[in-house]
Amino acid sequence: MRAPHPRYRLYTSWRSYLPFAIDLIRIEEDGDAVRRFEEALTAFLGTDRVATLPMCRTGIYLTVKHLVRPGQEVVMSPYTIADVINMVILAGGRPVFADIERETCNISAASVRSLVHAGTGAVLVTHLHGIPAPIREIRDLCEELGVPVIEDAAQAFGARVDGERLGTIGDAGVYSFGTYKNINAWYGGAVTCRNPETFAAIRGELSRSSPQSGAFLIKRMLKGLVTDLATNPILFRALTYWIIRFGQLHEIRAINRFVEEERDLNRRDRVPAEYLGRMTAAQHRLCLTQLGHVDRDNRSRAEKAALYRSGLQETDAFVLPPGDCGDSIYTYFPIQRGDSLEERRLLLRFLAQHGCDVGPQHLKNCADLPAFREFHRDCPNARKTAASVVLLPSYPAYPVGDIERNLALLRRYRPD
Repeated sequence: MRAPHPRYRLYTSWRSYLPFAIDLIRIEEDGDAVRRFEEALTAFLGTDRVATLPMCRTGIYLTVKHLVRPGQEVVMSPYTIADVINMVILAGGRPVFADIERETCNISAASVRSLVHAGTGAVLVTHLHGIPAPIREIRDLCEELGVPVIEDAAQAFGARVDGERLGTIGDAGVYSFGTYKNINAWYGGAVTCRNPETFAAIRGELSRSSPQSGAFLIKRMLKGLVTDLATNPILFRALTYWIIRFGQLHEIRAINRFVEEERDLNRRDRVPAEYLGRMTAAQHRLCLTQLGHVDRDNRSRAEKAALYRSGLQETDAFVLPPGDCGDSIYTYFPIQRGDSLEERRLLLRFLAQHGCDVGPQHLKNCADLPAFREFHRDCPNARKTAASVVLLPSYPAYPVGDIERNLALLRRYRPD
């Protein structure tokens, strides 16, 4: 049995390491670097106002803080990272969980319609896996009620609906330039906002913060370097994969934890200091070198998603994302088998036994988490989705041969 290619690769280049570290060590305040990237980002998104951020979740915190009165409800998907819920709460909002569509893993317009009212503070729409949520339907509903819409496009940078970029369709939008995103500044993000007064208030807070710590960013970069080396196809196929496979097959927590992304499920009592520092000039320059590749890479992922869909649409064994959902960018191609953790475990075990490197989506149904018990609502689709999503690799360098191998095994799979 030959080893596969890795389930993910970082969007890095030679500029992401030594040149970035040298640039960062200069610790210079370079307003020109900030201006050039923000102008390029404004043109790319086709919007009027863009400000960069230390993290996407910082953007959620600031937009909720300046759009929502303390104690107002924020209708949102429970199928997200726990820290998104934390940011809403710490900004003064009260989460109201709306159930999702299983096919897209995104918030359901029908569920939003049943919960939103004229007194709602905002609706937060998350676009998971690069697949657009029903943003136009939700926006039109909210416009009738005078309720602002915030888009969380952390996983959907560059995706479109009818030519408009996600994050620019609602009243505000946030993006991520974190380690695993399609623009990688190690940490970072951006916010857009239609209302000039709200945008000025957000930018004002950002301008008063200090730049992110160079030591903090170097530490993040070094972790990224370890990931980059471990997932280098040569080393991965010779060593890393066999360690990961051993951990999967023998359920060794000490190994499996290294490929899990969502481990902190606690409720916060304050916004961490690293969430509030400005992006450095070095990060802005690094982002600017990557912006021109985004649409090309997005097309590559969409082509790989089309191969997965074509190869699985003949079977009814899996829940697949729809093929008519805007210009999706498919950070992964999410599929669902059954609706329980055990069914997913058996599928992943089968794939590992036969030499595939794929993994579960580690997002939780936050409506069921003990940390957010006071906001609990029954969201059955989110509960089933959180237990069943498997992510198929779709990054630009992922070989078509591995896609075909994955598909052949998925079509063969028959649970015991």
